Amino acid sequence: MHIAIRGTILALVLGAAGAQAADLTIRIDNVENNDGQLMVALYDGAAGYLTQPVRKTSVDAVAGSTTVVFKDLAPGDYAFSVVHDANGNGRMDTSRMGRPTEAVAFSKDAQGFMGPPSFEAARFTLPADGASVSASLR
Repeated sequence: MHIAIRGTILALVLGAAGAQAADLTIRIDNVENNDGQLMVALYDGAAGYLTQPVRKTSVDAVAGSTTVVFKDLAPGDYAFSVVHDANGNGRMDTSRMGRPTEAVAFSKDAQGFMGPPSFEAARFTLPADGASVSASLR
């Protein structure tokens, strides 16, 4: 009986080790200057889109292009947002009308009308072998 249990446990462990984990490389273009940081948030569904990222990071802004890598993601559908926090206050600044006053970008270069784009407009599929995508700040 112990041998059967050990075999089952071994099979579960080996099966978990073979689970797919994909890397996502995001190139952010049109970074106007080296000021502040780029705040990047990754979302895995419409329910938490723009409010509950599954991953987030901040990296120093590099004029021209900056690259961010999210490692060990489950394959599936995702969307991301980027804010160039040029003044380094840790948030997206907006005008009195609620429009961003700092550069922003979304996956697939999606744009919204009277607000941010929907998850569906920004959604892309991350395959098991990973992907490289890009977006331009506006």
